[in-house]
Amino acid sequence: MKKTVAAICISAAFAAFADSTPVMVSLVTPVQAPSRDCDVGGLRLSLIYGECGNFAGLDLGVAEYTRGEFTGLAINGVNVTGGQMYGGQIGLVNWSNDATVEWGGRSCGAQIGLVNYAETLCGLQEGIVNVSGTALAGSQGGLVNCAHDMYGLQCGAYLVFGINIAGGNVRGCQIGLLNYAGRMDKGLQIGIVNIISENGWAPFLPIVNGGF
Repeated sequence: MKKTVAAICISAAFAAFADSTPVMVSLVTPVQAPSRDCDVGGLRLSLIYGECGNFAGLDLGVAEYTRGEFTGLAINGVNVTGGQMYGGQIGLVNWSNDATVEWGGRSCGAQIGLVNYAETLCGLQEGIVNVSGTALAGSQGGLVNCAHDMYGLQCGAYLVFGINIAGGNVRGCQIGLLNYAGRMDKGLQIGIVNIISENGWAPFLPIVNGGF
């Protein structure tokens, strides 16, 4: 009986090892080693384009796609995560499509690049265009900042040159040339054009608007 249990445990360990790798090198998927179906726990180098399942570690290269969860740091021209992201993405385009509207399933970390997108994010977006499809808890800094629900800060470049849009609920502060909030629960807008559809001091006010 003990030998049988030991054999099962060893087989399971080898099966788990077979599905993961500490190093992955890709030219253009499927020209990569090991295959795109493997998880990576360590280092991935994507010379042109690489793809894997789940990822944990350091990701370097030109363009990468992680189909599952991403944990660690990605420095590529294009970073795309199909699941949740925990850590950081630095590149021209950063994308985290966790597809989960519940806060328990949000991505956590930072996206720094020209264009940043996350479905639900707890953390930081810094770039030219920043988008959080469902909800943002943290801050966005750039020329165009968009979120549905926003809890934190949306700020234009140099604290002035920016458009901030939150179509849902806002708790926090928007600073830019144009600020729009669907509903201002608790917060302030500072800018040239400040619009609040519901629960604000006024539907439109220059310089400062808000709601409490």
